[in-house]
Amino acid sequence: MPEPGPCDCPGCPNVFSLKAAEEDLRRYRRKGPDPSTQSLISAIESQGIDGASVLDIGGGIGAIQLELLAAGAATAESVDATPSYVAVARAEAERRGYGARTRHLEGDFVALANEVEPADVVTLDRMVCCYSDMPRLVGRSLEHARRMIGLVYPRDTWWTRAMARAMAAFHSLTRDPVRWYIHSESALDALIRGAGFERRVLRRHVLWQVALYVRIGT
Repeated sequence: MPEPGPCDCPGCPNVFSLKAAEEDLRRYRRKGPDPSTQSLISAIESQGIDGASVLDIGGGIGAIQLELLAAGAATAESVDATPSYVAVARAEAERRGYGARTRHLEGDFVALANEVEPADVVTLDRMVCCYSDMPRLVGRSLEHARRMIGLVYPRDTWWTRAMARAMAAFHSLTRDPVRWYIHSESALDALIRGAGFERRVLRRHVLWQVALYVRIGT
């Protein structure tokens, strides 16, 4: 399955339609999670998740939540800024029998962070790319991660930076609010390690890379 192009991040605020969310759900039902998302799910499962709570920031249609619940997680909460994705994720969770074990919040996670309970596992799948203030987003996410934090984010390379500049120019002309941010990999890594985590998994795809960090001592 080809890698999705930038920026299809469901965390980007309120710009994705119900049609787009429904198409993503149909694709997920047919083919399963996207390759980078599946890499993150597999990395988390390898650490053991029986009875764990999950917080999925920028959760989209809920693929991570559904897969981890099926693998043994106890509960899953999602925070997403796009109403259409929140509606689709909630309906799919209920359809699969997870309605009582899931919670879906609509809005910017940073703004809602004080309303969200910590979780054993926190995920940001193609969410960092949608946020200009990476330290603030990741910092608040780390505050909620009791055991693990997993991320899928763009590789910090010359070609991804060139793509981001081209997209920014195009979207400026079309007045599209979506932006694709390439944040420093070393700065992101230092921020997470500084909060008491160690990196257990790093997998690179064409555009994206997958990193899983586990809190030291857990």
